[in-house]
Amino acid sequence: MVCLSPEWVIRGQIDRNILPELKFSPIFRSLMRLRGMDNPDEILSFLTPNLGQLRDPRMMKDMDKACNRISRAIEHKEIVGVFTDYDVDGVCSAALIYRFVVSLGQPPPVVFIPDRAIDGYGLNIRGIEELHKQGASLLITADCGITGCKEVDYANALGMDVIITDHHELGDELPKAYAVINPKQSGCPFGGEDLCGAGVVFHLIVALRSLLRDQGMKDLPNLRGELDLVAMATVADVVALSGINRILVKEGLNVLNTAARVGISALARVSGINRKLFSRDIGFILGPRINAAGRVSDARKAFELLTTQDEREAQSLANELNELNRHRQIKEQKVLKEVLLMLDQGSHIGKVIVVAGTDWHTGVIGIVASRLTSVFSRPAIVISIVDGIGIGSGRSVDGVDLHTAVSSASEFLNEFGGHKMAVGLNIDESKIIQFAGALDRLVEDSSGEKESYEVDLKISPFDITPMLLDELDMLGPFGDGNPEPVFMIPSMEIVGKKRYAKGQFKLFLKHSNRVFHTLRCSIDLDSKELPKFVDVAFTPVKMMGGGHCYLYLSLKAISPV
Repeated sequence: MVCLSPEWVIRGQIDRNILPELKFSPIFRSLMRLRGMDNPDEILSFLTPNLGQLRDPRMMKDMDKACNRISRAIEHKEIVGVFTDYDVDGVCSAALIYRFVVSLGQPPPVVFIPDRAIDGYGLNIRGIEELHKQGASLLITADCGITGCKEVDYANALGMDVIITDHHELGDELPKAYAVINPKQSGCPFGGEDLCGAGVVFHLIVALRSLLRDQGMKDLPNLRGELDLVAMATVADVVALSGINRILVKEGLNVLNTAARVGISALARVSGINRKLFSRDIGFILGPRINAAGRVSDARKAFELLTTQDEREAQSLANELNELNRHRQIKEQKVLKEVLLMLDQGSHIGKVIVVAGTDWHTGVIGIVASRLTSVFSRPAIVISIVDGIGIGSGRSVDGVDLHTAVSSASEFLNEFGGHKMAVGLNIDESKIIQFAGALDRLVEDSSGEKESYEVDLKISPFDITPMLLDELDMLGPFGDGNPEPVFMIPSMEIVGKKRYAKGQFKLFLKHSNRVFHTLRCSIDLDSKELPKFVDVAFTPVKMMGGGHCYLYLSLKAISPV
C-alpha cells in the first residue's frame, strides 16, 4: 500500500565530494555514508559478502556435542528422526538435514511435520511417538523445540537423545536435551546473530561435515549448493538481512539463479517467473506458495517439493502448491474482510490491534495480522476461537518487540512463543479483553496518522542511471536490517495510469522529459482523485524481460504538490 504523505523527512543530502577514493556515483557514496559506513574497506566488504567471511560454526554453543552425537548415529546406522515446523523455515530446515544425511549414504531420516490445525506450533507428544515408532533413536528438532521442556522429557523417557536446533526466544528454562543449538541462549558466541531456523541447521551440517572429514570420511557434499534453501528460509522468516544472514542470502540467491533445484524451478515457472530471482520474489511469490501447504493442507507437500529430484513430480507438486495458494488467498480475504468490518464498526484500535473471531482458519490468521500491520502501522494479533480456546498469531512493526510485550502479558496466556517480529499464542476466550488491555499499556504508541514520510535522499531524474542501478544491486538483498533505499523526486507529473484487478494500477510519471513507469501498486485513494503533480518517494527497480533490462519505480509514498 502506497502511503499518502503530507510532508517529507529527508534523512541525508548528496555530497559529491564524499569518499572520493571509491569509484561509485555520488548518490551511492552518500547513501553508504547515510547508513553509517564511512570507511572504504568496510563498504567494499559489505558490498562483496562471501562465504569466507562466515564464522566457524563449531564456536556455537553445544555444537561439538551435537556433531559428535550425530557422527555416532551415522557410524552405527541409527535412524535419525527430524521434527520440524510447517512454515518455509521449517520445511527448508528439515530438507537440509534430510538431504545431507542421505548424501552420506545413510538411511533417510524420518521426518514429522505437525498439522497446523490438529497439533499447532511446536514440539509435541504425537510427533515424538510417531518418530519413535519408526525406529528413531536420535531426534533432531528444526526451527522449534526451545520451549518444549515436557516434550523433551517424554522423548528422553522413551530412550531417545534429543538435539534441539532453534532460533526462537528462550523460555524460563532450557529443555533437558542432549544438546541445544540456539544462538539466543546465554553464553553462545553467536549471540546477536539473528539466524533463522535453517541458518542454524546450515551451521550444524557445516560443522558436522568438518568433523566427518577430520574422521576420514570421503566424498562429502559441497554444502554451497544447499544455500538456496537457507536463502529461502531467511527471507521468508523476515529475520535481519545483515551480518551472517546477508552472506547466506547473497550466496543463496546466486545458487538459486545458477543451479536451481528442480522443485524451486518448477515453482518459479507456475508462479510466472521466467527471469532472475530476487529476494522480493521469495518474500512475496515463492514463500507464500510453500507456506500455503502448511496453512491449508499438508506441509509435507512442500518438503517433498524441496527434496525431490524428479522433474515430473516437482511440476505436479508445484502445480498443487500454486492451487493451494489460491485457496489460501480466498480464506485470507474472507477473514480479513470480517476483521476490517469489526474494526470499522467500532472495535477498539489500540496500540496493538487485538481481534478475535469464531472458527477463523488458523492457517491464514498470521497473514491477516501482517495485512493489518501494513494498513494501520502498528502490531496486530488475530485470534481464532474454537470451543472457548483462542489460537492467535501476531505480527509487529519496526521498533516494537512484540515477543517482549507478549511475554510481559503472559499471565493471561496458556502458552506463547516466537520472536520480536512474530508471535503465536494460546489463550482462553475469557482472557482476551484483559490481554489486549495489558498490551495496550505495555507497547509505546508506534502508529497513529503519519504526519511525515522518511526518505533517504532527494534526487533528480538524471541521477537514476544504469551505474546507480548496478550499485543498488550490490547493496541488496534487501529486508529487515538492510532496507531498500528510498529516494524522492519532487513535482512529477502524472501523465497516465493503467488499472488492474484488485484495485491495483500503474502510474506513468514524467519529469524533465523523462517518463517513468511504476510497478503495480495500491494507493489509499481513488486514482481519479490523484492530482496532476505529485512528490514521489520510490525505490528504483531493475527488471529483466525478453533479454532487455527495464527500469521501474516501486512507489512508497506520494504527496500532492
